[in-house]
Amino acid sequence: MSANTFLFSIIKVALLCLIVAIGIGLVIGFIILPKMIRTEGVEVPDLAGRSYRQAFQQLQEVGLRLDTERIEKKPSADVPKGYIIEQDPLAHSQVKLNRLVRVTLSAGNETFPVPDITGKPLEEAEAILKNAGFRRGRAAEVHSDRYPDLHTVIAQTPPPGIMHQRGGTVHLLLSLGARPKVLLMPDLRGMPIDEVSDELRLYGLGINKNYKPHPEIPRGSIISHEPGAGAVIQVGQTVTLELSGSPRGATDRGYFIPIRYKVRETGVPLKHVQISLIDDGRTRIVVDGWYKSGKLISHLPVKAFGKTTLVVREDGEIVKTDEFIEEEKN
Repeated sequence: MSANTFLFSIIKVALLCLIVAIGIGLVIGFIILPKMIRTEGVEVPDLAGRSYRQAFQQLQEVGLRLDTERIEKKPSADVPKGYIIEQDPLAHSQVKLNRLVRVTLSAGNETFPVPDITGKPLEEAEAILKNAGFRRGRAAEVHSDRYPDLHTVIAQTPPPGIMHQRGGTVHLLLSLGARPKVLLMPDLRGMPIDEVSDELRLYGLGINKNYKPHPEIPRGSIISHEPGAGAVIQVGQTVTLELSGSPRGATDRGYFIPIRYKVRETGVPLKHVQISLIDDGRTRIVVDGWYKSGKLISHLPVKAFGKTTLVVREDGEIVKTDEFIEEEKN
């Protein structure tokens, strides 16, 4: 055997030994060693509502550790100060033994004075609230001559200086700019006065009310108005509204009308009788049914206001009308 052949054989044996060694190393590193050092997982307990001391002990009992170096605090209106409101990993998740568990403790229901943001632009006001630990709540908008710049804060709730929970909301009233000096009168006919009076005053308009009974338009709704729809009006001008009904208030006493009627003994033996009252621009049906001829209909007295008309119909035909006025109180 030559020297080259002998040397080649030695190299082959060395390479084979190296491959075997690498294979054994891989088996040990990826299969045997992990099995030797593997530890069983444990379930993370639910720490919500626990005190710091209780959480420390509970984690220690299951082989976990409390992360004492990274403890956060957050305000909470529901969880007492010093008790846990959040945790990481989450409760009931599986982790390895000796794992660190981070917790967030309640700082309690902290309250701080609300900053004054009146007169501030909306973006600046939001930044001030955020820096103070509050959030912007609802926002309403109105015209304002005092704050003519659009979206300037006119008022806030809670007002400045009031102690408010950290993280709470502050509601804003924002400016839509100065009220226009000239307006176009809208069509208000048929609308309830309660829905339009505030809007008219908001635009600086005065209101003059006149009342008139109306058979179709509900009481308190607008029959007509002057200036009419489409007219150009000035800020501060007075609008005259003609309203259905009368100006009586909730304290008006009114009076009671007795309802008694004997069905006529003529014609068919069974008649459809309807008795209605018309007062204050409204019509109320108090009796509506079928009655025998000669039947005396007696109904509880009905309260009325002002001039009232009682109308009796038999089979759709008016057979009797009576008028009452408020002075004729029973």
